[in-house]
Amino acid sequence: MKNYRYKERRDRMIRRIGIWVGEILGMILLAYIVINFVAQGVRVNGESMQPAYNDRALVLVNKIDYRMNNPRRMDAALIRLDNEDSSTYTIKRVIGLPGENILIKDGQLFINGEKQEDLFEEEILSAGLAAYTIQLGEDEYFVMGDNCNNSEDSRAANVGNIKRDQFVGKVTVVLSDGKDR
Repeated sequence: MKNYRYKERRDRMIRRIGIWVGEILGMILLAYIVINFVAQGVRVNGESMQPAYNDRALVLVNKIDYRMNNPRRMDAALIRLDNEDSSTYTIKRVIGLPGENILIKDGQLFINGEKQEDLFEEEILSAGLAAYTIQLGEDEYFVMGDNCNNSEDSRAANVGNIKRDQFVGKVTVVLSDGKDR
């Protein structure tokens, strides 16, 4: 009788441990799926997106939106920039869409020859690559930081036009404004 109770308790304990291990593995799998396919919190680094996103602000990136839809003009997007050694991530605003012409002339942005007065509050001091008309390909986007005079974006040769597969997700929510340091 004593041996039977021992085996019963041991079996219950093994079942409990099995359930705990299963729950922990399930949570790890769920976290992996959410972070890689659904949403992710990202900390803003730098001032290129001010005033919308401050340095050190925590934002939520929706990864599902760009799996089903293409980026739209004025979307704030998390973008993967690849270089020879590694990848870095940046948040920029989508300005130019596939097939459009982009030009910055006399501090003003032109899309398909039309002056865009409402996109930036300040005069654009550096046209960079956009000093000459840029024709975006079928899979290319032109991005800029909201703080256009303090942003390394599609105007810079090391960033250039962004391909569709470089978009990680759409910035949807500010979780922390970065001022609480």
